Amino acid sequence: MRVLIVGAGQVGTAVSESLHADHDVTVVDVDAERLNALSYRYDILTIVGDGTSRAVLEQAGVRESDLIIASTDRDAVNVVVALQARALSRGTLVARTQSVEYLGAWRQGQFDVDHMVSSEVETAEAVARFLSMPTAIRNESFAGGRVHLVEFAVGETNDEVAGRTLGEARIPDESVIGALIRDGHVTIPGGADRIEVGDRIVILASREAAAEWAGRLSTGTRTPIREVIVAGGNATGRRVAALLATHGYTVRLIEPDHARARRCAEELSGVTVLRADPTDPEFMERENAGRADALVACTDDDADDLLAGLLAKQLGVRVAVTIVNDPGYIPIFERVGIDHALNQRLVTAEEIIRFARDPRAEALAILEDDRAEVFELQLGSDSKILGRPFRERPLPGAIVGAIIRDGAVIFPRGDDALQAGDRVVLLAETARAKELQRIL
Repeated sequence: MRVLIVGAGQVGTAVSESLHADHDVTVVDVDAERLNALSYRYDILTIVGDGTSRAVLEQAGVRESDLIIASTDRDAVNVVVALQARALSRGTLVARTQSVEYLGAWRQGQFDVDHMVSSEVETAEAVARFLSMPTAIRNESFAGGRVHLVEFAVGETNDEVAGRTLGEARIPDESVIGALIRDGHVTIPGGADRIEVGDRIVILASREAAAEWAGRLSTGTRTPIREVIVAGGNATGRRVAALLATHGYTVRLIEPDHARARRCAEELSGVTVLRADPTDPEFMERENAGRADALVACTDDDADDLLAGLLAKQLGVRVAVTIVNDPGYIPIFERVGIDHALNQRLVTAEEIIRFARDPRAEALAILEDDRAEVFELQLGSDSKILGRPFRERPLPGAIVGAIIRDGAVIFPRGDDALQAGDRVVLLAETARAKELQRIL
């Protein structure tokens, strides 16, 4: 597949990194230094120029491109790139936006783009998924929310699974163990593989079974999160607060800037807005911040995010989430006490990447630095593994975690087999994913 990416920032770089091995990738940007760094690391073609220029897009091969991605940090640029590309190419067109308004306009058919990805929406949904099950390292959904991908760390107290083989462990009916992650390696396990303390276990399950796994593998309190403080009233903070409020959480938003706090109060229904500094210990203690179950820090400064998160934990908040501008800070934040850190550009990049993996795939999750991936796929009528029971392990390097058949979701066992017309949620080693998609 020929892929054209306009914008070599964090999103464009992450997409290039994921796609360059299997596709012909061309990247356009006005910054020559960014492009030089990309071309030094990856086997891609780079072109210095303005992606809103029709001549530059022509030079980059837009007419022959199968997928065009407008991924700059400026919404207006991405929209113009998309409009120019649509006039020149029949390829699939994906545009990134940081504006909920642009996303709404696209949904109403006002932008002729195949898919528009909002950084704020994707980030807010990622935060909401984490808060719904904070003991999970990650929580993604497939099949319209009926299949959950959850990942947990196995601790010494988790004796229901630690030290047991998959055959010995009691697995809830509506779940499948899809992968074990140990020392950075991903294994698609069989019944004889043993789960060890320190492993991370990846599970595909119904909502109820995922909650059961969370209870088994929890090392702390199982009390659900009900009250959340959002620190920061920027576009991301407003979107997070609005989404959490619609999900039934009690939400307080804290923003020090007067004009921004006023905008939050005007826009956010059902959210208590306080004009104050979320890194001020006296205010946070006076406001009784410690009674909240969680704090989500999404200020404009990573240092303030870290300070707000650690202060909240000190005051008694159980769960601290930070949205960091520099993805390199994620492991540092989590090492010093933040429960979950995420970067909205990487969240956005992951959503964009799925369009290049397989046009039939409606969802995608990437595991362990792209060593494995989970995707949802419609089977072809001539698939080579139809009718073969799973006990024969017909898909080496992969496992079917769920089957959607006639509107019902099946979490398969050894005697089950795929049928024509099935839709599957598949976990596969990335090195084999392309071949498996062809087989299926």
